[in-house]
Amino acid sequence: MSSLDDRPAAASMLLRSLSGLLTVAILIQFFIAGMSSITRPEWWEYHKIWVSIFQWLVLPLPILAWLCGKPHSGRTLFASLPILQIALQYFLVYRALDGRLPIGVGLHAVNAALMLVVATLLTLGWHEGKGSVKNQKV
Repeated sequence: MSSLDDRPAAASMLLRSLSGLLTVAILIQFFIAGMSSITRPEWWEYHKIWVSIFQWLVLPLPILAWLCGKPHSGRTLFASLPILQIALQYFLVYRALDGRLPIGVGLHAVNAALMLVVATLLTLGWHEGKGSVKNQKV
């Protein structure tokens, strides 16, 4: 019985840990993007390589959010945002690069900043509101 009671706490810890890794990965990506756009264009290759590595951190987030316990919907929806944001990143940048959406690069940067905010809020446990595992009395 104890192991069942520990599942939401473990899921919350994993959610916060993966979100923390995502936060750090996005900050590294900001650095690489800055190097690519302002100083050294050859860093663009590093930008593409790094995103191909860290983008996979977003997939378990909604699953872990669901496993954190009730209420599920708001937390799971919020933890799903990075998946949608990664997809939007690809759409924006490639539409900008092929000339169909000139403002796409700027929107790509804004979306990345918003993704950093979402990842940071998940890392800080924003999802642990009223009724969360952290705030329940034993």
